[in-house]
Amino acid sequence: MEAKLEKIENSEAYIEIEVDAEKFEEGLEKAYRKVVKQVSIPGFRKGRTPRPLLEAHYGKEILYQDALEVIVPDAYEEALKQLDIEALAQPEFDIDEIEDGQPFNFKARVAVKPEFELGNVEGLEISIPSFQVTDEDVDHKLEDIRSRYAELTEKTEEPAEIGDTVEIDFEGFVDGEAFPGGQGSDYPLELGSHTFIPGFEEQLMGSKLGEEKEVKVTFPAEYHAEDLAGKDAVFKVKVKKIESKKLRELDDAFVQEVSEFETLAELRDDIRTSLEKTSDARKQEVIKQEAIKQALSNCEIPVADALVNQQLESMLQQFGQRMASQGLTLEQYFQFTGSNPEAFYNELRPEAERIVKTNFLLEKIVEEKGFSISDEELNKQIEDVAKDMGADLETAKATLGELRGNIEKGMKIDKAVQYLVDNAVISEKEEEKSEVETGE
Repeated sequence: MEAKLEKIENSEAYIEIEVDAEKFEEGLEKAYRKVVKQVSIPGFRKGRTPRPLLEAHYGKEILYQDALEVIVPDAYEEALKQLDIEALAQPEFDIDEIEDGQPFNFKARVAVKPEFELGNVEGLEISIPSFQVTDEDVDHKLEDIRSRYAELTEKTEEPAEIGDTVEIDFEGFVDGEAFPGGQGSDYPLELGSHTFIPGFEEQLMGSKLGEEKEVKVTFPAEYHAEDLAGKDAVFKVKVKKIESKKLRELDDAFVQEVSEFETLAELRDDIRTSLEKTSDARKQEVIKQEAIKQALSNCEIPVADALVNQQLESMLQQFGQRMASQGLTLEQYFQFTGSNPEAFYNELRPEAERIVKTNFLLEKIVEEKGFSISDEELNKQIEDVAKDMGADLETAKATLGELRGNIEKGMKIDKAVQYLVDNAVISEKEEEKSEVETGE
């Protein structure tokens, strides 16, 4: 077998492969042993038809497809070894015409690691919103606690007001036709929560128990279901229950009932400490993401479509797992939202491409800066992960030990990200506040 690298372009390798006639004949023989068990010719038991008679009866082409399934993958893998090429995705094959008794030729196009130059990765100027926790943030959290422990009183005569929770049945119509996902029964909706289509909740204010009404709304232009985006809709709604929250007095007695603290001041201090920890963690994450974004903008990284598609498949699989945890299949999700896998891919393609490029960028930094992981660092990381798993330390360490290579690679990537952050110039925009501290 002979293999020749034709070219590498846009992070794709084009390979020409020739399989000699003898090797192709071996593939045909293997194909014959498989096919002969599946066909019958009068005068012969199934599986006993001689190959010349089989080929004469059906044509030699009957063996080609099965022969290719044997020959092509093996020849392709051998070609990668010969040319020292690391394939990063499934290849695309271009099969030449097959001639009896002649060498067999085909071409392979496969995604490979892109060649590119690192741009400026030091002194990146990063501007982030303010992550300072204020008294207002603490007050907001306290109000959340009050709301969580509020007493619910069912309204029978009084109209629904902002802050009330209404239980409704609804059905939506566009141009007089009901649309998929537009129905719901016994649905609890807090008025003022802004969780429904804009304008929907406002029209339910003032409603009374048992009332039926039509709610007219317009779907946002950027609505996720393209067939509904920007369209006018009418929802037929029945109010089945109205519950009003009665907030408790925020004092020491309430604090003692709902927390481990004795005084309101102690609870406030604990909330502030918790918010500051969350805020600082989010701040560090935002800085990392901004540093990566800036570094990406400073270099051109060509990536093959096959790698982006591979990332999209992974994202769809992960999304499907999240839906499954909520009792939904992907098919049901797409039906309810009026979407489909193609729309999912189109929407997330820029993000998938960014992820692929980010991986190559960070690997390049690791390579050029020579980051390494010591045995001590690696063992400590494994121990920390084992503890977080809450499993037996020795058992977890043994399991994770089999993944040392992946863990080490992840630690190197972390060092690359931290390198960007440590060498960046970071400033906070005081006039722009992060919403993390408020729990948004």
